[in-house]
Amino acid sequence: MTDDVMIDLQQVSKIYRGQRVPAVENVSMTIRRGEIVVLVGPSGCGKTTTMKMINRLIEPSSGRILLDGSDVATLDANALRRRIGYVIQQVGLFPHMTVATNVGLVPKMLGWDRRRIDERVDELLHLVGLDPGQFRNRLPRQLSGGQQQRVGVARALAADPPVMLMDEPFGATDPLTRDRLQNEFLRLQEKLRKTIVFVTHDFDEAIKMGTRIAVLGERSRIRQFDTPERLLANPADSTVARFIGAGASLKQLNLRRVAAIDWTEVPLVRVDESPTQVLRRLDEAKQSAVLTVDGEGRPLRWVTARALEPSQVTLDGVGDPVTVVDPQATLRDALDAMLAASSGSAVVVDDRGRYRGVLTIDDLMRAIHEMRTSQRESDRPVAEATHQRSAASNGAVVSDGRGRR
Repeated sequence: MTDDVMIDLQQVSKIYRGQRVPAVENVSMTIRRGEIVVLVGPSGCGKTTTMKMINRLIEPSSGRILLDGSDVATLDANALRRRIGYVIQQVGLFPHMTVATNVGLVPKMLGWDRRRIDERVDELLHLVGLDPGQFRNRLPRQLSGGQQQRVGVARALAADPPVMLMDEPFGATDPLTRDRLQNEFLRLQEKLRKTIVFVTHDFDEAIKMGTRIAVLGERSRIRQFDTPERLLANPADSTVARFIGAGASLKQLNLRRVAAIDWTEVPLVRVDESPTQVLRRLDEAKQSAVLTVDGEGRPLRWVTARALEPSQVTLDGVGDPVTVVDPQATLRDALDAMLAASSGSAVVVDDRGRYRGVLTIDDLMRAIHEMRTSQRESDRPVAEATHQRSAASNGAVVSDGRGRR
């Protein structure tokens, strides 16, 4: 096993007692350090069973699983699980324990002192966007579903494990909360670079979250294990194509983040400026609208000349509300937001909600054009090689277009 491989599954199978057909059959897969590998497939295909064998919540019937070079079967099961963060759909917080106690549970088992645990709890709550002063002493029932999920992620990160297993971690949340949690987790992953095995039945989520995706069939047989780009462009067989479903071209918008494309700058005005100052700014910028921001630079409303009245003293409450996206959002997320916005654009904000730029339909169309151009260029060598192999197999002579063989 090379140094860059963190998890190595070698011919792993699971047969439950009383069943003749394996739940998982001869799965082999290597997972590199720092990548998110998504296991995706229909319900009952064995993807959760495959993942749970990594931390021995389910014991394999045969085969080997190596974690950073060590056979997990030779390790103490409880010690192994403390080295691996685990996040599930139902969160699994202990209802009678506070947020701080839930998050600090594994470090306490590892013998950390009280001060170190408290510091780690506060650090992680900040990391997942929960103010420790407000949340550390709350009970799980006092949190929203999205807040509970964040605490679950914080708990999984508590002992700074190199590996995380995530079993449909955002599946129980509403679509808006799910998008936000996905984006926040991807932002965290840029900093933490954990090795993550992520189970989902949602192919759009797989495209958004995965460095590589393993499309599984019955008994966890791998139909294709590839990057999201190659899966969408070249499905290995009809089963993978059917699982991807219709709209593969539209799904490619999930391959790029808002942070990766150029945004548009718009004039900003403070909410305490006068209508006269706003009209002057509109005239100078030759724009139809300006964006009002508060004292922290957070966007508030789009203001046009038509929305202004001479009697107004400030811009408080004037104009149309903004639609915001964060840099980790996919272009698909951004398109959905823009279509729902009255302005037809989305304001890009940082993790504190402060203005970064504006994404317009024109910006999005330029990015789509660049993606299609890049895809055609990457497909050309494959097509030429296929043509040459086909011609050779038919006994044809292939030239380079200038008469040379």
